[in-house]
Amino acid sequence: VDEVEAINRADEMFARACKKFKSKKTVWISHLTYLLKNGRHTEAHALLKRALLSLAQYKHVETMSKFAQLEFEYGSAERARTIFDGLLEKHPKKMDLVFVYVDKEVKNGEIQAARNLFERIVNPPTEADPQEQQKKKKKMSDKQMKALFKKWYRMEEIHGDDETCDHVKESARTYVER
Repeated sequence: VDEVEAINRADEMFARACKKFKSKKTVWISHLTYLLKNGRHTEAHALLKRALLSLAQYKHVETMSKFAQLEFEYGSAERARTIFDGLLEKHPKKMDLVFVYVDKEVKNGEIQAARNLFERIVNPPTEADPQEQQKKKKKMSDKQMKALFKKWYRMEEIHGDDETCDHVKESARTYVER
């Protein structure tokens, strides 16, 4: 009975906090963390929708990113990937999203998924329509690409072998020559 009572009190406290501090993303993220840690995924997804309605637009990316990270930890890695892929589709130049996504994949032991992500960013899939291809090809700055290749190389040094390290070097050379 005490455990059920504690859960009910926590639920009420979070509900009051979310109502009182609608514009604070930390309150929403804390509530989402609480729900996901306790395996209440459907409630967490419903709460995320409510949070995005209450929060200012500029807080959406960070909130969604945090939710995806929580999904990796306490929920489904596949759902987390879907969220991250959606965020990267809308915000392809946000390297912090890429790095968080890669770190979560590596932490999850999904080295190949991290490699695929790097490959997808360095060599984006080409569109049949040349105009679409031009739209999709949002060139990242040299500084961003240097950071990306550095991160990729560091990951391969730890989790890969000489062959994968050489592949990163070759990809960097090919990218620079483009």
